[in-house]
Amino acid sequence: METRNFYILIASVAVAFTCFWLTLYAIITLDIDIFQDPDTVIIKGQAIDGELSISLSELKSDKYEKIESHTFDIKNSVGREYERIYSGVSLRSIFEVEDLISGNPSLLYFKFRGRDGYITEALPLSTVFNNLYNETIIAFADGNGHPLFEEGPLRSVIDQSVMPIGEVASQYSVQKLAIIEVF
Repeated sequence: METRNFYILIASVAVAFTCFWLTLYAIITLDIDIFQDPDTVIIKGQAIDGELSISLSELKSDKYEKIESHTFDIKNSVGREYERIYSGVSLRSIFEVEDLISGNPSLLYFKFRGRDGYITEALPLSTVFNNLYNETIIAFADGNGHPLFEEGPLRSVIDQSVMPIGEVASQYSVQKLAIIEVF
């Protein structure tokens, strides 16, 4: 009986050790900052000098174009279409107010990255600049003005109407938004 308990102990330590190293590897490989404040979004990339960190309280201030209770048409990869209502700030207004883009936006791309490691495919920045302010937002509340607790304090939302042909908006609606990378 004592030998069996010893083997169980050794197996448990091996599993714990493996889980620890796999988690560490995932954090390093996916470039996840586990210490980043969940109430902030960072905008960085090759097309931007340095990086800009914007807090939830700054997003809620009058600094950026607010979008209140806007209905978004979203399509997922299996073809199901649905509507969601969100409130937040226009991504385009953030780029304009902070003067982040100095060149031609049609030559640049961007990605959203969540705190859980989810990274979207690259999307042309012209998707943001060639359309209305309310079609691409950083959401912080649902249609009733309630904070997005389960979806993270911040989330990206893009309306299906501005998506390139063959792309679906749901893959760019990133919960627990952490980083917007522009390149």
